[in-house]
Amino acid sequence: MPRSVVRGFSGARLRQRRTERGFTIDDLGDLAGVSPPVVSGWETGRYSPTPHLLDRVATALHITIQDLVVLPPEKAMLSDLRTQAGLTQADVAKTLGISPSTLGRIEKGRKDIDDELPAALAEVYETTTDLVIRAWELTVATRAAHLRTL
Repeated sequence: MPRSVVRGFSGARLRQRRTERGFTIDDLGDLAGVSPPVVSGWETGRYSPTPHLLDRVATALHITIQDLVVLPPEKAMLSDLRTQAGLTQADVAKTLGISPSTLGRIEKGRKDIDDELPAALAEVYETTTDLVIRAWELTVATRAAHLRTL
């Protein structure tokens, strides 16, 4: 199963925030429970973090995931809201009482959402229902645009 990554993650911002705090790569790795070579790989762009690990690093730096992501809110798709909350599909699916595969289909714009899901997602992601709806609409539009290129 492929691991989820944070779209828009900036290794340069991670390095900047780490050095602003006076942390070495080893310090940050120790505080976040991530190996220093992985932190270095994120900073140089060799690797991309998962939402869960990025959440641990942001917490260690006393910042938010959004401080490390170069993605304007109007460009956020549904999966971006989840990853910016530091959650996996399994985390969210369990909270909502749906399967991770169902959530995956929703996040890819392959399954419609009911009227109650945006509010539930907004609560889980600690954002607004309007932002969830906008992200859903962008997700669907992006998928439709992709299909037109095939």
